Amino acid sequence: MGIVIIFLILCIFVGCLPPPKPPPNLIKLPFKKWPVLKKPQDLDTFFVALERSLNYYQKLPPDYTFLVAGTPYTALEMEKSLKIFKYCLNKSNWQSCIRNYFDLYQAAGLNQKREVLFTGYYQPILYGSFSPNERFKYPIYRVPDELLKIDLKRFDETLPPRILIGMVRGNEVIPFYSRAEIDYSLKLAGKGYEIIWVDDPIELFFLHIQGSGIVILPDGKKVYLHYAISNGRPYKSIGQVMKTLGLLEKPNGIKIKKYFKNHPEMMKKIFSVNESYIFFQIVEKGPLGALDEILTPYYSLATDPNIFPKGSMLFLQTEIPIVDDKQNLKGWQTFHSFALSQDTGSAIKGPGRADIFFGTGNKAEAKACYMARRGKLYLLIKKK
Repeated sequence: MGIVIIFLILCIFVGCLPPPKPPPNLIKLPFKKWPVLKKPQDLDTFFVALERSLNYYQKLPPDYTFLVAGTPYTALEMEKSLKIFKYCLNKSNWQSCIRNYFDLYQAAGLNQKREVLFTGYYQPILYGSFSPNERFKYPIYRVPDELLKIDLKRFDETLPPRILIGMVRGNEVIPFYSRAEIDYSLKLAGKGYEIIWVDDPIELFFLHIQGSGIVILPDGKKVYLHYAISNGRPYKSIGQVMKTLGLLEKPNGIKIKKYFKNHPEMMKKIFSVNESYIFFQIVEKGPLGALDEILTPYYSLATDPNIFPKGSMLFLQTEIPIVDDKQNLKGWQTFHSFALSQDTGSAIKGPGRADIFFGTGNKAEAKACYMARRGKLYLLIKKK
């Protein structure tokens, strides 16, 4: 009997203990554990990317606050951090300058080795028209009027920050239409939400994955499209689904496109697996990232903004693909470089994921499609 009582008392006290703290997403490194820093190969282009992060910070209220490993930094401090970084990079003793002025944090990554999975993305080119016809019959939609954004914290401050996407049906708010309901049950067709029509459903699907793109009109003019909002449904990789089904052994974007060109009857079944759907807006320039600034090939990364503040300075160590003009993979090359956190992505969550922007065109597409390499990721911020 006494053993039972002791056991119950222990259970009560253990139950009252606070849950263990989650492991940190960023780990501050002492100097002796810093990686060997290397300058960007194209310094002028890198500085263009840096200026775009500066533009972003200068548009924010000076006291707008970001968190780096739990430490608050204002937009003004983030701006000063980049300006000092640029100053250091222009000096002959740039490495010691950076060590003197900056703290360096390593991303916790996916495992005990702190490995980060780097993937790639690009700006696709599609062909379309503002009027539908036999060729251009696949619509791209703007944000539907019935789509609702629900901020949970407005209902209860104790709830975690989260935005739900839905729509009203009767006296209920329910999830918004899925990809299958939009594309194949035509739930939005004819409601005036179409902004442009394109001629290739495969390229359109990949536009949704990339989040921005160019549509070339019949007269040669270019229309830039940019992510507006998603339908709030979960993103699911069709590559993994195709691998599970035995359709492709080692799927990548190039192989997936080729498969659907040869098996168009499978598009509905496979595309519908990814319930996530993107609504777009027409913009004057592109491709725009999460800062509303143009992305820079190789030096703009998509990361989780809850860990890596938008616009912040990064350093990455990985490999990137070498491709030929026919989009064939010819090998891999070391890529150690500074870059900037300038975009986000529905699949880019946590300290173990990052997406490298490769640019526009066939080679950029091929590099993005082949890119799936592990490496290390770091964040640099001016010392407090």
